[in-house]
Amino acid sequence: MDLHAFQEKLAKELLQNPNIEIKKQLQYSIPVHTLEVSYHPVVRNAMDILMKMMLLSFQKAKLQSPAILADILLVEPLFIHDLTNKMMHLHMIEKDEHYTLTTKGLAQLQAGIFEEELPLVSRHLQYSALHKDVLQGDIEALLDIEQFPDSFPYMESEEIGALDEAMLIEHLQTLEQENELAEDEVQTFITSIHATESIQINDVPVLCFVLYDQKEERHEVRVYNTLTNEWDVEVASVVFMHEKETW
Repeated sequence: MDLHAFQEKLAKELLQNPNIEIKKQLQYSIPVHTLEVSYHPVVRNAMDILMKMMLLSFQKAKLQSPAILADILLVEPLFIHDLTNKMMHLHMIEKDEHYTLTTKGLAQLQAGIFEEELPLVSRHLQYSALHKDVLQGDIEALLDIEQFPDSFPYMESEEIGALDEAMLIEHLQTLEQENELAEDEVQTFITSIHATESIQINDVPVLCFVLYDQKEERHEVRVYNTLTNEWDVEVASVVFMHEKETW
């Protein structure tokens, strides 16, 4: 990508508005982390009548063994034992002196749906400490740039700090739902993050324009993000706050 040629192309588009005057053009690089995020997808299954009956029994009676429950429900003891172990593994029930429902088990009983974890998987996300958010785009497409602009001067640190797990889950769930399911596949969900690691930091050029609207008699800043291929309101706001001191 020829950044200067691309910035001139954007400038021509901005100048199609006859009221706009370009006062300054700037180029910076912002750091974007490649995060490797691992998690256990879960499958949500409808709870069958036997599991509901077992959970209700564990909730209402102080049962100390699956064998007692098998006698109550008139079900093969080995089957009850296996299902009890499964619910223990899924953290739906726990046992001290007797079996009780966990908070998770009670919520799933009320919903009539139980969740089953699948093997650990990992995905890569592009995270910007400046935006405090995941950015969508192809980082590989920027690797052919010969000379990157200077680093963005208005960042205290490129470290990412604590990450918002809910934000990561939202982006990962969107990626999960974008995948087309085969006939024998079911939709999976993400409820928690197992681990997150920053494995790489890339520079992402942002192309900045300080504009003056002659009709409105005011300055504004527009910034184009070459990773997302969109005008970036977040970076523009930061540039505006610092550039306005020179107007």
